[in-house]
Amino acid sequence: MIGFVIVSHSAKLAEGVCELAAQIGQGKVRLAAAGGTSDNANPIGTDAFKVMQAIEEVHSDDGVLVLMDLGSAILSAETALELLPEDKRPHVHLLPGPVVERAVEAVTLAAAGASVDEILHGSASKSEEGPQVTAEVTLTDPLGLHARPAARIVRTAGRFQARVTVNGINAASINDLLALRARHGEKVRICARGPEATQAVEALQEGLTAPAGLAGSAGIAIGPAVKVTPAAVRVEERLVDDPAAENARFLDALRSAQAETRTLRDWAGPNEAGIFDAQLLILEDPDVAARASRLIVDERRNAEFAWQKTAAGLPSADAPDLAARVLRILSPPAAGMPRLAQPSILVAHDLTPSEVKDLDPHLTLGLCLETGSASAHSVILARAMGIPAVVGVGEAVSSLRDGATIAIDGETGAIWLCPTAGELAELQRRRSEWLESRRAAEADRQKPAYTRNGRRIRVLANISGVAEAAEALDCGAEGVGVLRTEFLFLNRATPPTEDEQFEAYRAIAATLGDRLLVIRTLDIGGDKPLPYIEIGEEANPFLGLRGLRLTLERRDLLETQLRAIVRASPGHRIEILLPMVSTLDELRQVKQILGPCDLPLGVMIETPAAVAIADELAREAAFFSIGTNDLAQYVMAADRTNPRVAALADPLQPAVVRMLRQAIEAARRAGIPVTLCGELAADTKATALLLELGFEEFSVSAPLIPELKRAIARC
Repeated sequence: MIGFVIVSHSAKLAEGVCELAAQIGQGKVRLAAAGGTSDNANPIGTDAFKVMQAIEEVHSDDGVLVLMDLGSAILSAETALELLPEDKRPHVHLLPGPVVERAVEAVTLAAAGASVDEILHGSASKSEEGPQVTAEVTLTDPLGLHARPAARIVRTAGRFQARVTVNGINAASINDLLALRARHGEKVRICARGPEATQAVEALQEGLTAPAGLAGSAGIAIGPAVKVTPAAVRVEERLVDDPAAENARFLDALRSAQAETRTLRDWAGPNEAGIFDAQLLILEDPDVAARASRLIVDERRNAEFAWQKTAAGLPSADAPDLAARVLRILSPPAAGMPRLAQPSILVAHDLTPSEVKDLDPHLTLGLCLETGSASAHSVILARAMGIPAVVGVGEAVSSLRDGATIAIDGETGAIWLCPTAGELAELQRRRSEWLESRRAAEADRQKPAYTRNGRRIRVLANISGVAEAAEALDCGAEGVGVLRTEFLFLNRATPPTEDEQFEAYRAIAATLGDRLLVIRTLDIGGDKPLPYIEIGEEANPFLGLRGLRLTLERRDLLETQLRAIVRASPGHRIEILLPMVSTLDELRQVKQILGPCDLPLGVMIETPAAVAIADELAREAAFFSIGTNDLAQYVMAADRTNPRVAALADPLQPAVVRMLRQAIEAARRAGIPVTLCGELAADTKATALLLELGFEEFSVSAPLIPELKRAIARC
């Protein structure tokens, strides 16, 4: 692992550059800051002894690069080199120049696997004598020409005796390549002149069209590829002689599918059961069954055709999974998921949650999916099972043969087809580090979360049931940041009574003891219907009657739930959270219903409207809880379940980050706390940024708590 020392006249600047480089390096480089002097009276300057200590701290046989700005920094670095033991000096190299730009470029290259020699000499002048070769390449990476493919260009171009340009830009400069801002699907023009121009262009064409995807489930996986061909059920439309018997056959299959879904829900465990609860709601919806039955009885169509046509109109991202589950019962396919004879990486167009459930985590090293997104239900399950996954890779892996070695990095979306011996050695090392990090995080899960400089961060759990409270505590939760109360309303023909809800809330609060319990009111509707709540057809359920909008219309549901929460509160730290808030009037209506109750009442910030009026909401709410999943897709106008636009629904998009900052600042001015929940809260790559934005409380699925605490401790 290459070591980097940042030398600057300012200690703060050196530390800031190190922090930036750490985010770029993602644990693949060693970093040390050597800024300023030890003299408090004259802190601006450089100190050779500090530089020497920093070099020794990051020293590696892979090499150390000392990046320094001008003036005394160079003299101090040269003196530090002389002070080092003779056996260490050959591994240390000095790079004077603009320290920030050099650090970004060098660390990016090192993280991509470049050697010290490639970093030092990649920009060396090349012979321009010889033929000129040009080619146009379409960028296949979903994120375009970002740091990783740009680093690959620099490394590849540096191997050949030719001067290479991309769209006229020198291919030896990663910063210049990044400035092109070339996007997915755009064509770039590669030009090389020199003795090895042809080889350089061919290598760059191959490198830029290599498959790359989106991060799905973190972890490194290396192994033989096993292609998964979906066991399709061929549906043909035909007339039936006995519609009543055909309808009975359909209803039997539907009941079997409901029972299978309940089994899936129980298998998924408390944290991910909501995926299958939502599916069960649809399968148990009498209107859905009636639509298919009408086609069978009134139009004499066969059950398979009637169900497929009905399922095609379901407003749910899980409609294909639901359709396939019933069809497999009506017409069992000849083959299903492959049986793995050895640990392997599955390569598929997509997998349903049902198919992921059947995977053996001991034999399934990883998933490489042509479509999908990080928030797809199948990927969420893979994450819960600890299976690394890369999604949205497109058709680039369709030609991969069974048994070929493949490697994936589920944290970055990187893919290696038939990796070299050197790449395999590096990937094996990184996989070992990842597994060790998981073991260490698990061992420290009960410790409070502190940053390296002693800042206390609270880590809570999102739960969906009574049994999950104990599991959350076992995983290291300091309380419950979101209790999803939908579990009480599912799988029944009538809503839960006040007493039923009271008993559930009291049981969870008793398990938590004196820890915080935030109870979110019913968040249902739109794409998550209940059979006893009439919503009607909606052209766009995500913009329809859901969350607080629905319960304010059905006051009986809201008032019953609020009474149960208030009854359960004596002797416990209970707070109430309102979902899908868009107006100040919605908050005021609930406050009016609660009356003189002194329970803290918070709002979820998950619509752009809530962010726009965050200052007004903060004056009347007790706290904010920011739901980044919905906020990202609403801000970016991109359905996160649609693989063609899923990359846009990224909570780290600048527009979304600015909204996070706006909401935090409004809360801070009003003196109320802010909790971050949703997928982003558990994204350890984003932890440093989120802490910098000002978050001091996170709420995530219980199994993700250990890794989040470990990420906080590294910041």
